Amino acid sequence: MIRTLHFILAFLIGTTIVTACTIQEFTDFIEKLFKLGEIDAINDAIDKYVKDSLSNSANIQRPALQVHTDGANMKYRILQIPDLHYTNFPLYICDHKPNGMKKICVEKYMTAMTSKMLDDVKPDYVVFSGDQIESLIWPQSWKNSLAAIDTYSTEVNKRNIPWSMVFGNHDMSLAPQLFSNKKIMMSYIKTIKNSYAKYGPFDIGGAGNYQVAIKNSQTNSTALRMYFLDTGRDGIVTESQKTYMKSLASSYKNESAPALMFFHFPIEEYKAFNGTGQGARGDPVSANKFNSHLFDAMVEMGDVKASFCGHDHFNDFCFFKKPIHLCYGGSSGYGAAYGKGSYSRRARVIDWKINQGIETISTWQYFHQVANTYQQYTIFERNTTTKQV
Repeated sequence: MIRTLHFILAFLIGTTIVTACTIQEFTDFIEKLFKLGEIDAINDAIDKYVKDSLSNSANIQRPALQVHTDGANMKYRILQIPDLHYTNFPLYICDHKPNGMKKICVEKYMTAMTSKMLDDVKPDYVVFSGDQIESLIWPQSWKNSLAAIDTYSTEVNKRNIPWSMVFGNHDMSLAPQLFSNKKIMMSYIKTIKNSYAKYGPFDIGGAGNYQVAIKNSQTNSTALRMYFLDTGRDGIVTESQKTYMKSLASSYKNESAPALMFFHFPIEEYKAFNGTGQGARGDPVSANKFNSHLFDAMVEMGDVKASFCGHDHFNDFCFFKKPIHLCYGGSSGYGAAYGKGSYSRRARVIDWKINQGIETISTWQYFHQVANTYQQYTIFERNTTTKQV
């Protein structure tokens, strides 16, 4: 026991132990602590491991993201992929096989769908909006959870498309001391090719509170901004998270660039949808009964024009709740994701454009296996030739 406690102390103090060990060696060490009931020591060791990993990757630089230009016209396309629920077992039988599909539906069919969707949509940027992996009904070891991340991002990385993500409630195990842990996952995601995801401040709540800017290649000013927020296991956002997001927006207030916010859980205001807008409601809105007042924070930020969430697979609507548009992504998941045989998997496309001086942000839904109507829903519009006050 004394030797174990000495090793714990060395582990927490000595950076060489942390930085030198592999994820498997670290897992083995944590399992020993778990058997000894050293839960606090486990949590401290995980935090130490993650902080050292983040420090080691702090100097990773990504190329600046830029809009496409054609003379005075510009464009940029974002694809929101919601709720994949990868177990990372390719032969996992789909819980809800599509109607008319004669062959057996297994999880690898979802990878084929993602590949086709990327080729059809041709996005400039991809956002995974939570529940990328399934850790609740399919326990994932730390090592397996990192492999599942590689799987869900592989088609994007094959095409060298920049991407980022937020966590959902299914991404992390109920026992993160032994199984999938979003702190460890985020420290890994930050290092993956083409990933623009960031951990964000360590102690404000969750993992993955950050922003990404898309630049105007002609002026190097920000054309579009994206905020990403971790809504945790239950959809509750901390005061510190809201304060941080508002501080980010305040620091950019002179740029006048429109912004979008992505998170997994819907918020209370999504319940106001009455059928006017785009899409439909097929699930109850799963906002937490405790209202974190994230909507009020977005309004106070001033630059957020729309929010995009997932979680409720049969909801794919967008509507205007003054002064912000509230949108769902639907669900792209086969395999462990709940669905219906008659319900086409889908994703949300967001187009930013400047055409003849008119700047717009619009969105439409991509449907798998059925004809796409490309019905546009306008989120934002302004005349860039008029001086902004």
